[in-house]
Amino acid sequence: THPSASRVSYAHHPDDSTRTMVQNGIQPATEMPLETEAYGTKTQGGKLELMKVTLPPLGSTQVQIDMTHCGLCHTDIHMVNNDWGIADYPLVPGHEGMGVVTHVGPSVRGLKPGDRVGVGWIRDSCGACDACVCGRDNLCASGYAGTYLGKSACGIWGKEGNEVFGCFSKVMRIEEKFAFRVPETMDALVLCPIMCAGGTVFEPIVDFVSPGKVVGIGALGGLGTLALKLCKLYGAKVVVFSGSAHKEQAALRAGADVFVCTGNAEQMAAAPRCDVFLETAPVNRPVPPLMDLLKFDGVYVRMGIPPAVDQSFTWEWIPMIFTAKKIVGSIVTGSARMGKLLTLASDHLEFIQDVGDLKAEYVPFDQVNEAMAKLSAQKNSGFRMVLKW
Repeated sequence: THPSASRVSYAHHPDDSTRTMVQNGIQPATEMPLETEAYGTKTQGGKLELMKVTLPPLGSTQVQIDMTHCGLCHTDIHMVNNDWGIADYPLVPGHEGMGVVTHVGPSVRGLKPGDRVGVGWIRDSCGACDACVCGRDNLCASGYAGTYLGKSACGIWGKEGNEVFGCFSKVMRIEEKFAFRVPETMDALVLCPIMCAGGTVFEPIVDFVSPGKVVGIGALGGLGTLALKLCKLYGAKVVVFSGSAHKEQAALRAGADVFVCTGNAEQMAAAPRCDVFLETAPVNRPVPPLMDLLKFDGVYVRMGIPPAVDQSFTWEWIPMIFTAKKIVGSIVTGSARMGKLLTLASDHLEFIQDVGDLKAEYVPFDQVNEAMAKLSAQKNSGFRMVLKW
């Protein structure tokens, strides 16, 4: 069940004024729907505009957040354009958010007003299945609730639709479990990309990467840059594969051991064979050449989601069987690993921030359409743009 729809009482350690309001039959503001502003679109592929949206009453296990920043992820563009066929409109994107808690529900114990928090791709889960109990909510057996997924996303994408909106909203109401306290030393340029891009790559890194492993990274964008930094923290040798030859020096300065331009046949032939290949690009491409980059018993991990019209891939059973190579999928990360990631990034903040020319950049929210156009055309100067109210 989703508390935002069913739990509308608000009696969180009420002070005298709140107690008086309840006695007089007056609902506190958090017990009622809330109108706020957000950047969203009413049509598929439409420009984002500042619009009014209404949030459901604050649930007992939820927090209300004044949002200050949000990273721009390629997923937001996919959703605006309905590339996966699961978008509902009006649509308010955003799932790399940062803000400040202003109100908490009566059952909230871990957060308080004034806390800085980050919000990612998941806003709720069943909380009772084996995956949720151990904090792997991204694999919720009932399907997690996406931060801004509606009814069209029901099924493999999530349990049920909702009438809530993403982090491009000025105010959010979300489950306490999925509002992560931000380390004091971490600013939005670091935190926001971690909330989606960082978590997405951290999931398979925890599963498959260990000291001495050779890890290939399929592109040097938002996901790839953080994958590079996190793999190095896990003691791996990192090989960056990119179609953009001009990114070589940036990749090496950020910590890559080897850079391979995928358009250069000699470099591809000489590329080190990998134990793990992290496919971060949101486009489909032939799998057999990628499998050739793996050692025997290697793992190809697909994270970037291609458009719905280009979802198929082909590989033969015999080479798979005789080389023991594996193809696996991986989707974001759960609450337990997100907490671990935030601690890891905070402990190694200087290294995470040291990305040379790939550094993230602030963009005012009123320039969101220009930022989306840049990202679509791959003309952004840094690895991530962080929108700022």
